[in-house]
Amino acid sequence: MYRIIYCLLFLLYICPPLSGQAKDVYCPLSFDSITMDLGSIQEADGTVFHTFRFVNTSSRTIKFGRIAPSCRCLNTIFSQDSFESGESGEIIIGFNPAGMTGKVYRYVDIYEYEKALLVRLSLTADVIPEAQRQDEAFSYRITDHVYATADKLNMGYVPIGGKATGRISVINTSSETVALHICQPEKSYHADFDCPSSLAPGQKASIEISFSIPETSESYGIKKDIVEIWVDRARNSYRLSTSFIGIDHFGKAVHEKPEVMISPSLVALKRNMITRRFEGSFMILNRGNANLHIRSVDTETPANINIGKGDVIPPGQKKKIKAGSLTDQFSVFLITDDPVRPVREIRFQHNH
Repeated sequence: MYRIIYCLLFLLYICPPLSGQAKDVYCPLSFDSITMDLGSIQEADGTVFHTFRFVNTSSRTIKFGRIAPSCRCLNTIFSQDSFESGESGEIIIGFNPAGMTGKVYRYVDIYEYEKALLVRLSLTADVIPEAQRQDEAFSYRITDHVYATADKLNMGYVPIGGKATGRISVINTSSETVALHICQPEKSYHADFDCPSSLAPGQKASIEISFSIPETSESYGIKKDIVEIWVDRARNSYRLSTSFIGIDHFGKAVHEKPEVMISPSLVALKRNMITRRFEGSFMILNRGNANLHIRSVDTETPANINIGKGDVIPPGQKKKIKAGSLTDQFSVFLITDDPVRPVREIRFQHNH
C-alpha cells in the first residue's frame, strides 16, 4: 500500500499538472507590418484600401473568425478563410473617411475562429474634408469678420502618454489683416498650438491643437477643455470646446484579456417616490480570461453609481450596477481595459 502511494507521489512530482503550463501568447501570423499611415487623404476620394501581408509561421492551420472594427468606417476582406502552416495571405482593410477631418486613428481586431484575439491592424490618416461653400464651411462666428469651421473638437480615443490632436480652419472676410492669438484659460494639460499670427484679407488658415496626455491614472476618461481665439488682442464670445477620451495603450495581441458585456445598455428608470430620484440598474459581466479594471466612470449630468475608478471584476464574474439621478435621462460612460471596446455608454431614461 505504501509503495503504491509513493509511486503516485513520484509521478505527480515528475509530471506537473497541465494547468500550470505557460500559455501561448504569441501571434501565429507574421505580418510585414500591423500599422499603416495613409498620410493625407481626401474625403471626396472615398474609401482607401491597404493590404496587410502575412505568413502563417505556426505549425497548425489558422482559421479566421470574428472581426471587431473600431467603427463602421472600416471594411475587412480576407484573401481566404484559413491558412495552412507556412502559407502566405493578405488582409485588405478599406477605410471610408466620410464625415472626418484631420488626424484619425482606426483599427480592426481579428480573432481566430472560436478562439482569442490574433492581431490588431491599425490605420492612421490625415483627412482633408470635402470642399463646401464658404458660408457653409465657416459658419461659426468669432468676430464680425473672422469665422471658424467648428466650435467643438472631438479628438476621439487617445492612449494615455500620447497626444490628442485636432484641427479647425478660420477665415478673415474683412479687407484688413487681423492678428490671431490662442488662449487656454484653464490649463488642464500642456497644449501646443500651430496657429498663424495673422490673417490677411480673404485668407483661410488651419489651427492645430495638440494636448500632451500624461501617463497617469488621472488621464483616463472623458476630458474636456476650452480654447479661446482672440482677434486683434481682444477677447470675444467664441469658445472652442475640445474633448477626448483617455484609454489604455493596447500593444501587441495577447490571449489573456478582459471582455465586457453590458445588459441592458438602455436602462428604464423608475421614480423613487421617497427620494424623488430616478433609479435604474444594469449588469456588467467580464467574459474574458483576465481581470477587468475600471479606469474611469464618467457622467454628463450628476448621478450616483455604485461602481468607480479602480474597481476590478474577475474573469467570469458579474456585478449589478445601480445608478440614480434627479434628471430623468442621463448616460454613464465606463472606461475599462477591455482592448476591443474600452469605452461603453449606458443610457438611462424614464418612460413617462
